[in-house]
Amino acid sequence: MSARATRLPGGRTAGITHDASVVEATVSEQQRAMWFLERTGRPGTYNIGSTVRIRGDLDVPAMKRALTQVVDRHRVLRSVLTEGEGEGEGEDESGVRQRVRPLDETELFDETWDGKAETPFDLSTGPLVRARIDRQAPDDHLFSLCFHHAVYDGGSAPVFWRELWRAYRGERLDEPAIQYTDYAIWQQRRLAGGVLDRQARWWADTLSGCPVLTTLPADRPRPAHPSNAGRELRLRMPETVRRGVDALAEAEGASFYMVVLAALQAFVSRVARQDDVVIGSPLSGRVRPELREVIGCFVNTAATRADLSDDPSFRAHLGRTRDHVLDLFDHLELPFDRVVETVNPPRSPSWSPLFQMLYVHQGDITERDTPSDLHVTEVDERTDSAKFDWLVTTWQDADGMVLSIEYATELFDDATVRRLADEFLGLLAAVLDDPDRALGDHPLTAPAPAAVSAPAAPEDPAPAAEEPVTPTEQYLAELWQQLLDVPRVDRNDDFFHLGGHSFLGIRLLNRVRLQYGVDLPTSVLFEARTLYRLGRAIDRELTTPAKAELLPMAEGTGPAFFLVHPVGGGVGCYAGPARALGCPVYALEAVGLDTVEEMAEAYLAAVETAAQPPLAIGGWSMGGVVAFEMARRLEARTGTALPVLMIDSHVPDPEAEPPTEADLVSWFAEDWGAAVGTELGPAPTTREQLWQRAREHGLLEPLGDAGLVERLLDRFEINLHAIRRFTVTGRYPGRVCLIQAADEPRDRDDHGWGDVTTRPVRTLALPGDHYGVMTAPELAPTLARLLQEAIDHG
Repeated sequence: MSARATRLPGGRTAGITHDASVVEATVSEQQRAMWFLERTGRPGTYNIGSTVRIRGDLDVPAMKRALTQVVDRHRVLRSVLTEGEGEGEGEDESGVRQRVRPLDETELFDETWDGKAETPFDLSTGPLVRARIDRQAPDDHLFSLCFHHAVYDGGSAPVFWRELWRAYRGERLDEPAIQYTDYAIWQQRRLAGGVLDRQARWWADTLSGCPVLTTLPADRPRPAHPSNAGRELRLRMPETVRRGVDALAEAEGASFYMVVLAALQAFVSRVARQDDVVIGSPLSGRVRPELREVIGCFVNTAATRADLSDDPSFRAHLGRTRDHVLDLFDHLELPFDRVVETVNPPRSPSWSPLFQMLYVHQGDITERDTPSDLHVTEVDERTDSAKFDWLVTTWQDADGMVLSIEYATELFDDATVRRLADEFLGLLAAVLDDPDRALGDHPLTAPAPAAVSAPAAPEDPAPAAEEPVTPTEQYLAELWQQLLDVPRVDRNDDFFHLGGHSFLGIRLLNRVRLQYGVDLPTSVLFEARTLYRLGRAIDRELTTPAKAELLPMAEGTGPAFFLVHPVGGGVGCYAGPARALGCPVYALEAVGLDTVEEMAEAYLAAVETAAQPPLAIGGWSMGGVVAFEMARRLEARTGTALPVLMIDSHVPDPEAEPPTEADLVSWFAEDWGAAVGTELGPAPTTREQLWQRAREHGLLEPLGDAGLVERLLDRFEINLHAIRRFTVTGRYPGRVCLIQAADEPRDRDDHGWGDVTTRPVRTLALPGDHYGVMTAPELAPTLARLLQEAIDHG
């Protein structure tokens, strides 16, 4: 997944602490929801079962000891849910508590269990995990497991299996750093601070006026009281389609899950003739690094909403879906049952509220680190129930990508589901082939039967011979004409068929590097031999942001200070002050992200990689705004409110008039000149004037590469539009310090930050204008003093 789609919300400084004495604690919000669903639905509906076939010389006693060791290690697997009086710390009105039972009271292997996942658990007596081993032959065993969802989720599976096989091999497993009870206690304390109320308001706004039903045309009327009878259809996603999903996800800063979800939304919209579509999706709340090795229930079901009324292209729709999913991760702590209470949609026992279709992506299920002398395979177990109209699931196994559809047989015939599944795969292949075409222009036709199980047409098929279309293609066509000495070049022409060879290919790629700043490997010439494909490869490199990385600005020990780039995108302005601060300082340079929200998430992910935990976040101008949003998001997710140190940053005004081309060029010239300590004279208003001034002042060679400055200007424009579109939300509870430029006029003493903080903003003025304040000799000692205060009051 690209940096734009990755959500890693920092949080080292307010880690979840372990209390080894806890044997009874509040439940997590996820457990409370599971307890409620178990009590109000059919028992056994929320069980997670799995059976594997183990071929080889299995040591059955060692296997049983290994399972016992893992259950002993993870207390949640020995926990039960009990009802109290609702008066304990962190309890809500349900009064549900989790209690850890001693290992010797936990009978894991139940020979009376028939191996079916639907067999109900007793939540109050437990255990909430059961297992059995059936010997089929001396070298063939079936190992069946079942967990209640209150103690286990999809993210727990890789942790469980990895530890199980390590214990089977006799490896010693260290005590976990934290337990699930520690997480539940931390979560309830954090949510008591108003997080749930803020998230409830967001969900109410997001789902306001959403449709009551989102489903596909059924073969029969919806029953008044569904029986949950169902069946499962499994298909194999064509390998070319799977690769196409991965490629488009990478190009658009999305994930496999986001691409398939967007395609499913588009498909439902087309088939159901419904512009407003809501599809449910279980998403993992395992967003803190401490939780990656913890077994338990962290999943929450979210309602994803899509508006397709303007018939967008798939690329545009995918961008909206990506942004919506990223927003969902910021508001995932409100359990789904409380979302339903907040939105209060029309209710009926005939359908599930808010959505009737779900999509789940389970990733790669083959990563189990099994012993080399055993062959372990998943047993194909089909369900005979359906909690929703459709549950679409994808996962990667040893043979490729599986597409599963669990459907309600009271509504759909088998043949209808197969036809719709084929049409969905057909639409998915079509939008991947031409993502810039309006969704309504793609025909809804199923692929040929062979396409379901065999590779289809070559990837990235080019259209029939035609003139170059995009600016990149037009540049390449002129370049090929020069290098290959040919009169014309079509989009489908092959570089080597026109007389190209490796040496000319290297010259070609060097010219591309000089023109676009894109350093493509030589192998791209053999993978993208045509003008069309090479143009796409270049455009993908130009539009896919690089991963945000930390640039060390100063060394030191202890917590670190993180500085975010100003609107120009570079971080050289921080070099002088950083060396005088006496602590580790890292800077974050622009990487091509086009919204403040995306920057905040990507930069938080980078902060998570630092060797030192964060002491404070800050920045000059735009950098202070992004730093504030980073701190706000971190606090919303973890409860940690870091100090924010801003240098002449203003709360953005999204109602401000957008800049003209003349504004853009003149502002960039001022910013560039200040960065290099050179006055460029009267403000240029065109790019040609800018290049001329730059050459006159020695910033470009007489025949220098204006393309480099063009890219700097593009970066400046992206950041400028990002900051002008951004609206600060919420009220931040942490400390905010603002260093102002004394020579700049002010309409507000605190530049507007007092309206979005709960504490008074501390303001300090230093001599100089907006640019001069960065060179003021007082800047470094002022920052050092503020950082020391952060340490003293941390």
